[in-house]
Amino acid sequence: MRQAAYLLLLVPALLVGQSARLDEGRLDPAWFGPSVTFQPSKTLGLQWLKPGLDLRRRALHLKGFEAPAWVLGQRAIKDEVLLGRMEQMLVPELAKGLRRGLKGALAISLSEGDVLLVGRVVDATGDAEDGVGFGGVSLSLDLKLVDGDTRELLGAFHDTLMGLSADALSIQYARWCEHLGRLLATAVVPPVVAAPVVRPSPVPPPPSFDLEGALRRIEGLRRDGLLSDEESQLLRRKAAEKAK
Repeated sequence: MRQAAYLLLLVPALLVGQSARLDEGRLDPAWFGPSVTFQPSKTLGLQWLKPGLDLRRRALHLKGFEAPAWVLGQRAIKDEVLLGRMEQMLVPELAKGLRRGLKGALAISLSEGDVLLVGRVVDATGDAEDGVGFGGVSLSLDLKLVDGDTRELLGAFHDTLMGLSADALSIQYARWCEHLGRLLATAVVPPVVAAPVVRPSPVPPPPSFDLEGALRRIEGLRRDGLLSDEESQLLRRKAAEKAK
C-alpha cells in the first residue's frame, strides 16, 4: 500500500521529466502552460491546437520575439553570432510565410489584432565560420497563439530547424512559417455541416378505373349523337381493356 502511494506521487514528476526531454531538453513546457500536450508534426516539429479552435472573424497580431531563452545554458560566441544574423528576419519572414500559407483566410498585422502570436528563440548552434562551414547550424524556437482578451492559450509550437549554413536555415524557417499559416487556415474554414436529407413525399396510388361510369358516359355521348355506333363500340372495348 505504501509502495503504491509512493508511485502515485512519483508519476507527475516522471511526466514532467519526459516533457523536459522533448527535443533533447530544448522544449520548456512551462513557457506554454499545463494545458498543452504536444503532438509530433511532419512540418512543424511539435504542435498543439486548442480543440475546436475557430479563428473566423479574428485578426492575427504578430508580436516581436522575446529575448532568447538559451534553455540549455549560455552558448558560445559562434552561436550568438548566428542568432544575431537570424534575429532581424524572424518576424518579417514569419509574416511573409504566414500570408503565403493563409492565402487571405486571416488578417495579419504587426500592430493590432485580437489573437497574439508570440515567439522566442530557445537555442542556436553556429559553426566556427559563422554558419558558412561544414559543421551545420541550427535554430530552436517556440511560438504560441494567445487570445488577446482572455490570455487563453490557443496554440503552441516548437521546432529545431537545421541547415548547412545560415542561408539554408533561413529557407527552412520560411517554409516552416508557411506550413504554420496553412495549419492556422484550417481553423478559419467553417465546419462542414451535412445537408438535411429531404425525403420525397409519398405518391398516392392512382385511383382505380371506374368502368361502369366510363360506359355510361360513352352511352350518353352516343345518344346525344356525338359518337357513332362504331366509335362508341371502339371506346367500349378500350375502356374494358383499361379496367383489366
